Amino acid sequence: MQRPWLLVVATLLVVALAVLATLQVRWINDLSDADEQRRRGALDVAARRLGDELTREAMRAHDVFDQAPRDAAGLLRRYEEWKSGARDPKLIAAIYAADTDGDSIELSRLDTGSGALVPVPWNAALDAVRPVVRAGPDMPAVRRTPIVAEIPAVITPLRPEARPNPPPPERRPPNPPPWMDGGPPPPRERPFAPPPQARPRRTTLIIALDRAALASLVQDMAAQTLPDTDVTLLSGDAPDPKGDAVVVPTLVAGPGRNAPDAPRAYWRLAIRPRGIPLTEIVAAARRRNLGISFAILALLLGSFVLLAVLARRAERLRVQQLEFVAGITHELNTPLAALTSAGQNLADGIVGERDQVTRYGAMIVKESRRLSETVAQVLDFAGMQSRRVPASVTAVDVRAVVEDAVAQCGWLAEEAKVKIETQIASGVPAVGGDADALTRAVQNLVANAIRH
Repeated sequence: MQRPWLLVVATLLVVALAVLATLQVRWINDLSDADEQRRRGALDVAARRLGDELTREAMRAHDVFDQAPRDAAGLLRRYEEWKSGARDPKLIAAIYAADTDGDSIELSRLDTGSGALVPVPWNAALDAVRPVVRAGPDMPAVRRTPIVAEIPAVITPLRPEARPNPPPPERRPPNPPPWMDGGPPPPRERPFAPPPQARPRRTTLIIALDRAALASLVQDMAAQTLPDTDVTLLSGDAPDPKGDAVVVPTLVAGPGRNAPDAPRAYWRLAIRPRGIPLTEIVAAARRRNLGISFAILALLLGSFVLLAVLARRAERLRVQQLEFVAGITHELNTPLAALTSAGQNLADGIVGERDQVTRYGAMIVKESRRLSETVAQVLDFAGMQSRRVPASVTAVDVRAVVEDAVAQCGWLAEEAKVKIETQIASGVPAVGGDADALTRAVQNLVANAIRH
């Protein structure tokens, strides 16, 4: 009656373990996804912070040269001021002053060695800044940014040169008109219109940045703040790296930074963990968590299996104990029955001859010894008496064992009027074992055959 309940309990435990394993796998996957997002978020924050530092370094050149004087000496002083506090003096590749009145552009380059502005032809590499130079303050806010990332360059207006005021015209007393002396009135003249004035010239400073110096500056900043990551500066024509790198824009400043229709940043920072990729780190953590979880589940399952095995073994031991008791009862019944029968025959006077009395006496002694040995074995098996010396295994003659067992059952055969015949092949080899135990086993078989 207990087996169906045990089967139901085992099935419920197995189902519970399967459900728990499924929930653990889902939870570990969600935990791994959250960990990957957290790591990517940390890399994104670190990359944006590094990009802001790079932008601030570029904007420092804008702040130093902002509203600088137009003359070469003033520009050279600003350049030396910037160079004294710059992280990398090679960051500025060239300084250009672009003069325009809206139609034409005159370009000059600052020679830092001689301290002079040298006229140069327009450089095609500066085409991205041409609309900004021509439009000046009329440029839309989306594009009016201090940094032109396509070059890359930093732009800032310069103060216009001070021009001397023209001398005032000589003031003469007016002559009286002719009609005041009685002459005819003068013809009516057209209203006075002032002559058209030329558009004022504007000067824009173009500070071209060195690409190699930018990349080197990024590596230096990353080595100080992000020692365990690899950072790469990407230009607009370079594709985004494949894999788990986090890419953020950089060199973006001014009013157009957050404009919805602003173009994608030309420069980008790609950052990734050094050595093992981020996905592999997360995958390793996922495998480790899954291994620990399944080890715990395996431990629970093993404990359940061990309990089931122990319960099954206890059940088998219980059955064996019952069989042992039944077997011992059978073993005890055989000598007791022999002793009872022999004693009853002696008491009733059935056995009167001296030879028969001697034979019955020998049989009673032998069965009594057998009964004592059986009781000793019962005590030994029950643990009430420990056998310190292991059972001796000797060469046993099979013929002697069979003949001794048949002889001990002779009285039982006489009472049942049964004739016992033995046929033992010649040349049977000796066997290793306990002679007494083998004799008892054969005796039990013969006694059962006689009774049943």
